[in-house]
Amino acid sequence: MNLNKVVFALIAFLTAAFFTTVDKMRMEEIMAIGLFVYFLLDFIDSIGKNYNILDIPILLALFQCMLMPIVVYHIYNDDTLVIALKYDMGITAERYYGFMFPAIVMMIIGMKLPPLLQVSYQQKFLQAIHSVKHYLVGKGNMGVLLIVIGIVANVMRDFIGGSMQYIAYLISMLLYVGVLYTYFSDHKQRFWYLVSGAVVIFLQALRKGVFGELVYVLLLAGLLMLLGKKISNLQKYGLAFVGFFAILILQSVKADYRAITWRGQGNQEQSNTGAFVTLIADRIAEPGRFFDLDLMFPTVNRFNQGMIVAKVLDHVPNRAPYAEGETIFKSLAATFVPRLLWPDKPMSGGHENMLRFTGFVIEGYSMNISPMGEAYGNYGVEGGIFFMLFYGLLFSLLIVVLMNYVKKRPTIILWFPILFLNSIQIETDILMCLNSLIKNMIFVAVVFWAADRFLRLKL
Repeated sequence: MNLNKVVFALIAFLTAAFFTTVDKMRMEEIMAIGLFVYFLLDFIDSIGKNYNILDIPILLALFQCMLMPIVVYHIYNDDTLVIALKYDMGITAERYYGFMFPAIVMMIIGMKLPPLLQVSYQQKFLQAIHSVKHYLVGKGNMGVLLIVIGIVANVMRDFIGGSMQYIAYLISMLLYVGVLYTYFSDHKQRFWYLVSGAVVIFLQALRKGVFGELVYVLLLAGLLMLLGKKISNLQKYGLAFVGFFAILILQSVKADYRAITWRGQGNQEQSNTGAFVTLIADRIAEPGRFFDLDLMFPTVNRFNQGMIVAKVLDHVPNRAPYAEGETIFKSLAATFVPRLLWPDKPMSGGHENMLRFTGFVIEGYSMNISPMGEAYGNYGVEGGIFFMLFYGLLFSLLIVVLMNYVKKRPTIILWFPILFLNSIQIETDILMCLNSLIKNMIFVAVVFWAADRFLRLKL
């Protein structure tokens, strides 16, 4: 038995036991805190040892759908302004946790069971990285080529419309993969190519004001880059602290930055980069705002995915019937049928699901009900909980299958960050998760085939 896991379980138990002394804390809330502490410690400990990609949606689900609702229920939920803006939870804690807690637990079981049955699961990732380094000896130009193609596609996205824009978006993802190919190669100038790629990625996020993709790519790619390296516990926890603080700062300035870049508010003489740096500096210079409950509510609200799921629980079946699997089957069909043959097939972005399952019309911004919300909206409490088990199994079994394919093509592991980029998120829906996952897999297969067929390159 892994001694670290025993220690983490003990720390999680003691943390949960402490919260039993807090008045009016529900047992589901206490257990959720314990689970989050355990998986967070285990995830941090795995840095450099394993590629626990599915720990990310587990931590996100516990944080966004359990911990943030705890904060709202106990601090903000009775505030008059919060209720007027409909940012309260909207239903009783008993009803919310009666569905959400077991649904997340079932998802965790689904995601963790196959890896637990695979004795060599962790070793496969380490062997894959070793094989990649060996394979890329003398092939550093592969990464450079992918970086160049990705940069060109990024530029072309601004001049392409319609369905071709999505294809250009997929090709632009080669920039991320090219950085990984270059990092694991022995290219003499790899440092400068890595810096160039990182700068382009950051400037792209800064120009569009969309940072979610940047955060997930950095996380997924960073964990790969660190795999197999000896990292001290101090470095691991320091890295985790800096990462969380950076995300907190970024989330707190995102709305203000978008107001400047998208709507032209603020100092017109200041560049986007200057505005971003100014906002970040202001947040760091005022650490007290992170302890002010009123000032922190917008950030808490943006993290609180549970608020939207609660709206689904309130709306269905009181004002709208259960979908009985309709939206999930449509999501599967929409993944494989092109819009040319199905003009009115479901659109990603959350607009349709928010209207159907919450009654809210969203325009000009993205908001979605999450896989848990869609599971309930289709199958109710018991059926939704059971569905989340299969949802978790889907991802874990897919990774097991891919890791078996790694034996034939070790570099496939370098494509994991774009394969799972959108599907491991919690604030989307099943259409977004399945659509991006399957289309990204098809895209990777096409790139491998095209590189071999036309360029004689075994990527």
